[in-house]
Amino acid sequence: MTRQTESSGRGSDGSDIVRAEPAVVYFAKAPVPGTVKTRLCPPLTPEEAAALYGAFLHQVVQPIPGARTLVYGWPRERLELLAAHLPESFRAAQGELRGQHGPDLWQRMEHCIEELCAEGNRPVVIRNTDSPELEVELVLRAIGECGEGRLVLGPDSGGGYYLLGLNEPCPGLFTGLDEGATTVFAATVRRAAEMGLDVVTLPERGDVDTFEDLLEMWRGRD
Repeated sequence: MTRQTESSGRGSDGSDIVRAEPAVVYFAKAPVPGTVKTRLCPPLTPEEAAALYGAFLHQVVQPIPGARTLVYGWPRERLELLAAHLPESFRAAQGELRGQHGPDLWQRMEHCIEELCAEGNRPVVIRNTDSPELEVELVLRAIGECGEGRLVLGPDSGGGYYLLGLNEPCPGLFTGLDEGATTVFAATVRRAAEMGLDVVTLPERGDVDTFEDLLEMWRGRD
């Protein structure tokens, strides 16, 4: 199901005002042991780490009010396994599952933004599936902050980011970035400045990459 734009009232001349529908995309992996949350091993086994990530998917992936909600999965040949871990609320809201395209994370994100903008969605907000404690309100805030010439970033505590939002494709924004670096947030901000984009920064939040991150999340629930 592809929804492109929706009418939102009339202008002073009586014509329809049409606003593009926002798209919120969860970038996710199929929970295959040995391929997800590998930095949790040890002390977790690969099977335990995969089960934990599967639980994250079930908690994190939720329909976003007022937005087209999608999951872009990797690898493409394991989408059936990924689908089995998505919550019923996502399916009930007609959420869409697609495969990621591209040799690395950055090119896959660029392809996602280009694809959804071409389908009429504005803005496109991509969030991770490693931050189960992230508030929906921050995703909604990101939608509201996006605009022409703006990049919205939500920094995580490890030097990366849990969310990004753009109102239009920005080819080259991510080219050459190290997807695993602890300085990727700062590098993206510098690249955005070089391209003349204004950067809106959301509050920092944690993500779960290491066992210490996991313990920190559990401590925060006490």
